[in-house]
Amino acid sequence: MPIYMEISRLHRCVTIVARGKIAPDEIMGTAQQLFDAKVPEFAKIVDLLDASTNVNPEQIDRIAALLRGGSDVKRGPVAFMVDPKRGEFARAFAATEHGERPIQLVRNLREAREWLAQLEAARDQWLPADSTPWSDPDRQAVMFRRGERRDVPVRRRAAYAAA
Repeated sequence: MPIYMEISRLHRCVTIVARGKIAPDEIMGTAQQLFDAKVPEFAKIVDLLDASTNVNPEQIDRIAALLRGGSDVKRGPVAFMVDPKRGEFARAFAATEHGERPIQLVRNLREAREWLAQLEAARDQWLPADSTPWSDPDRQAVMFRRGERRDVPVRRRAAYAAA
């Protein structure tokens, strides 16, 4: 599973998980899908803990420019989950943003959720009140592998279905 992406329009959140060796064209393909989904203001959690890639600064600039859109577009926060000893892509991407959106490098999902919750509490603009962006039963999921795109059905857990 090189890159997996879920979009929750209800909770205005995108989750991206990358695993293994990721090619630059897979990253660009995911960025294009993210751009096409028209979700720049959504909060994003990007899990890069078990991923590696060889992208050069020009490729990172192209990815960032695509995701940045126009100057009048409001961009949501991005929490990158990275190994403290790695994470070159996340650090390079953060450097291209020049403080135009909140970006945080965290070590795990708990830290990512806490940081996004702090932003929500401070600004009350990223997520609707009483929402949890990681539990939307109507979220959309897409998997990218070797240049192919595949929609993935999202199953509800029995515990959530009973509630």
